[in-house]
Amino acid sequence: MTTHSIGSGPVYTDLSIPVRRRSPGVQFEQWLHEEGVGILSRRIRALPGDTRRDRIVNYLRWLSGRRRLRPQDVPGGCFLSNEFYRMSVHQGTHVDAPFHYGPTCEGQPAKKVMDLPLEWFCGPGLVLDVRECGGTVTEGHVKEALQRSAAQPGPGTVVLFRTDSDLRLGTPAYYTESTAITPEAVDHLLDLGVKVLGTDCWSFDGPARAMVEKFFGTRDSSALWPAHMHGREREFIQIEGLGGLRNVPEGPFTFMAFPIALADAGAAWCRAVARTDA
Repeated sequence: MTTHSIGSGPVYTDLSIPVRRRSPGVQFEQWLHEEGVGILSRRIRALPGDTRRDRIVNYLRWLSGRRRLRPQDVPGGCFLSNEFYRMSVHQGTHVDAPFHYGPTCEGQPAKKVMDLPLEWFCGPGLVLDVRECGGTVTEGHVKEALQRSAAQPGPGTVVLFRTDSDLRLGTPAYYTESTAITPEAVDHLLDLGVKVLGTDCWSFDGPARAMVEKFFGTRDSSALWPAHMHGREREFIQIEGLGGLRNVPEGPFTFMAFPIALADAGAAWCRAVARTDA
């Protein structure tokens, strides 16, 4: 997570977790510049707008060598790089839309990513320090954190839970020691008019193993992903996998995290940023 400033102007603090080629659940392929000439040479056998005849003629020319590119044909002897990622929309820092929680929300078809108003993702930010909550954030913890911050969130405010879980990123503890946000804690903020919430944990619902073991010990279905399931009853947005909330400068800031425009998706990656005016 980095901080950038432009002269004496605003300071931009990156609150996103980079997706790396060796991240769990990520398949990565890269074409380097030196390989690009050969790849381009094969791909220009057929170009957008080519007729069927064009494709046949150009393929025959490619086979004969008359339509092949050589390194000396390209400036610097190399072409452009390209990267391919195959991964879940919940990889890294991402936005959960209500459709992720279930098919309906508040009795209506649940919104997907492309249904979400963009203005929800740019507004006054508020970081709530809940590091001392003991692994579960309750309504009481939210009230205490609000009192300490002397802030009163309202419509348009984006509330971010700081647990410093991202310091464990890259270790099993990132998943096994994360902090759960209870539906009651969510409700308290929704009642104040907040729509978008974020956490620096991998999920709003804490360790998956703990939830599953609790369910099999009690057979109580409310043990399974309660914060997510609550999104079927009340509409709100979760931003999961944030990082570096401890780096946000003191004072008011603007939070921005626009989801990538993925049609028909219940979640999407985003780049989360805090802007602090000098």
